[in-house]
Amino acid sequence: MKSLKVLACAACLLGTVSGVGFAKDVQTIAGSMVVPNNVNVVSASKTNTRDFVEKQMKQNPSKNMAMNMMAEDIFKNFGTTFDVYQLQGADKTGLKDAFVVAVDVKQIAQQVAKEKTNDPMFVAAMAALDKGQIDPVTEQLMLGAINKQIPTTTTVVPLNDPKRYANLKTRSGELLIKPRTLTVENAEQVHPVAGTKYQTYAASSRLLYADGNVQTPLYANTAFVLKPGKPVLYVGVTTDVQRDYFKTIFDNAFKSIK
Repeated sequence: MKSLKVLACAACLLGTVSGVGFAKDVQTIAGSMVVPNNVNVVSASKTNTRDFVEKQMKQNPSKNMAMNMMAEDIFKNFGTTFDVYQLQGADKTGLKDAFVVAVDVKQIAQQVAKEKTNDPMFVAAMAALDKGQIDPVTEQLMLGAINKQIPTTTTVVPLNDPKRYANLKTRSGELLIKPRTLTVENAEQVHPVAGTKYQTYAASSRLLYADGNVQTPLYANTAFVLKPGKPVLYVGVTTDVQRDYFKTIFDNAFKSIK
């Protein structure tokens, strides 16, 4: 969430999208989605975000040259292969904000896994993404395998191993690198969404990101939209305190994509 806010602030994500009535269409990389008329949406690709990020990549390159090249290659398609959208709304308690990240799964997979282009399983997966449809038998197998990995109780997932950095301490004796964890709570099983133009699967969860003693309660809502030839994964993120406000907005927006 912090990194997304930095990205948004740097991009000066300010503005509105005009609309008529109680809802409006907003363009995304997979097509239009519907949001309430009082929710403003700004696409990062239509701001100066690209210039900012490219400058940061040049000033702070990764030590891995291959990663640098892949990042530059992917970022060339900012606005078509992936994008970030800021949503702003309000109710009687005040202003609300959230972010939605959209990623073209097929394009990213082809760029990241170029060495697997001749692998039969990879070819079959790409063919399914091109078709934009998963048959009922494969769907049940897929959902069964995925949902087995989703925690059914509150689960703490370590994001780093502080023991590896036990010798790195400040002068006062504190660990230089703090333990980072992600707590998953009330995780929803991945399920098909009815009434959509494209085959769509969704899930959501409450999350608690902890970096040392600093804790950030979050809410994530995801949808995988199988648009033929352009399957897109949408990930909506907001603070947990804004969960009730954005849950319905996320659900309806992802369901409406066409």
